[in-house]
Amino acid sequence: MMKPRLTIFDEPMLYTEGLSKLLMQSKIFTTINICNSLENLSKQLRDEPPEMLVISSNILMLSEICKSVESIITEHHHIKIIIIGSCYDVIDIRKLFNKGIKSYLDKNCRYDEFLKAINALLLNEIYICDHAKERMLSFISNEQEKRNFHIRDPLTRREMEILKLICDGFSSKDISEKLFISINTVETHRKKILLKLNVKNTAGVVKYAIENHIVD
Repeated sequence: MMKPRLTIFDEPMLYTEGLSKLLMQSKIFTTINICNSLENLSKQLRDEPPEMLVISSNILMLSEICKSVESIITEHHHIKIIIIGSCYDVIDIRKLFNKGIKSYLDKNCRYDEFLKAINALLLNEIYICDHAKERMLSFISNEQEKRNFHIRDPLTRREMEILKLICDGFSSKDISEKLFISINTVETHRKKILLKLNVKNTAGVVKYAIENHIVD
């Protein structure tokens, strides 16, 4: 099996040169090239595309990284991309994998975890750093708690009706007149809605409704 080539798209140069020397000592790669501009990276990909490419958030914003990954994968299907990010949240990491990356590492990862990512890619596996995995597990746990919470204590039909009116900007008086119920009854429903959704105010109610696609 031939050793792969690696390109590192990152800055500052002092950091990337140090990383390059460490990786050369590992004898994993035949060549390691460093780029610190999109122009240099484009030339590198055109002239001698590597098997692995590291892209850092030091040099590109997340939106630019997503765009670059999509473009690179479209033209070079074989390139395995490692993203070094600024502790991106779960949704952003998932977006990057959907674009085609093979590994995600936080900036604060240790060198040995960087090597684990490379070895995983050599085995055609994906790799996510431990810190990001912890965020994912926390995210999944929170989502599960939300689902369990909704199952335990769902909103009644009347509460759902009032929730939608609240999101439409209706006051308690407006809701009272529209539904032909007393203001006290509306206020009681509002309190129950806040309690069931575990939110403190109208803004929390609206946020819940949007996130759960109850309103647009």
